[in-house]
Amino acid sequence: MAQITDAGIIPKTLSEYQSTLRVAFLSVFGEDIDVDPKSPQGQWIDNIALGMSQSDDVIVSVAGAANIFRAFKAQLEGLGALLGIPKNKAEATIVTGTIGGTPGATITAGSRARSNAGDLYALKTDALIGVGGTVDATFEATVTGPIQLLAGELTSVVDVVPGWETITNAADGVTGRDIESDVEYRNRYFRELFRNALSVLDSIVAQVSSQDNVTEVIGEENDTGSPLVIQNITVDPHSIAIVVDGGLDIDIKDAIRLKKTGGTATTGTTVVPDPPHSDINFFRVSFVNPEVTVTTTAGVNFPADGVALIKQRTFDYINGGFLGSSGEEFFEIDGMRISEDLQKHRLYTPLNSVPGHVVSGLTLEDKASPGDVAILVADLDEKIKFLSIDDINVVLL
Repeated sequence: MAQITDAGIIPKTLSEYQSTLRVAFLSVFGEDIDVDPKSPQGQWIDNIALGMSQSDDVIVSVAGAANIFRAFKAQLEGLGALLGIPKNKAEATIVTGTIGGTPGATITAGSRARSNAGDLYALKTDALIGVGGTVDATFEATVTGPIQLLAGELTSVVDVVPGWETITNAADGVTGRDIESDVEYRNRYFRELFRNALSVLDSIVAQVSSQDNVTEVIGEENDTGSPLVIQNITVDPHSIAIVVDGGLDIDIKDAIRLKKTGGTATTGTTVVPDPPHSDINFFRVSFVNPEVTVTTTAGVNFPADGVALIKQRTFDYINGGFLGSSGEEFFEIDGMRISEDLQKHRLYTPLNSVPGHVVSGLTLEDKASPGDVAILVADLDEKIKFLSIDDINVVLL
């Protein structure tokens, strides 16, 4: 089973379980027994090994639930709730509609109108038509999400209610939203947590994170009087190193300037002049392009598009994002983070999400420096990311 060490949870790979079971079968049933993967005994071994490997995946998932970077959905919301940062729920578009009809008629809550686009809006509370033959009332879209409704587009009465004749809206509706994604929530969590932090570094990271089109930020600090090497990057004495993915240089410069103290220097390969002050330096993230080769044996339940699914899910798992089928969700993850190393055994999560196959071989390498590795290492200013789905190779036996 998976081991708990100072470095965290270390699961066994599927191939390790297969090898262990083959040795056990040969020991119990004799050296003459056929344990080839295509034999009945071999398939039995592979099924047992798959169950054990999937149990390890569950252990890793449970351990990840306590890690803000790995938790997802209810797990992530629970961690945020501990600090009073709830997840934004889905909301429906709200609009003020002008109901026209017979003075004194009451239009009951839930009565519906339709927009030109075909979207339905329900009356929030009962509305009494005034002596002038109209009344303004609040309508809410019957489904949540970012449904846009412009002035004059709510035009049709749907439900027959005595005294209700017309409907319109003089102003645009307040557009709703989808439920906050895990990626959006996690980013907001850190912004809210660190925006007013006492730590200058945390405050800078939060301020940079809030800039337009910035997707990720990390920061390191060297408060000593000598250069400090952090993940192969040298940080100058009494200096901070900010690594940014996305955003404009000038916005990042202004954000760092706003939050950093006067005596704090900045380290980085991107240099932005800021007269009359000293230059602001930071790092732009660079990408480590992995290449993965999967060798697997297909069984009777292997989907017709199984190879494509293996490639797509592995791609999504590393890059962040998910493209499933039929609305199913097999896993959710933000992808690799800046400076995060990739342990090869983690790739079994997307691989095992595709049913009906048994992985017998898996290699992970840096495409720029070929050679199978157990851990693909990222420097402080690097992020591991597939540049093409074609960098995932599947060998089907």
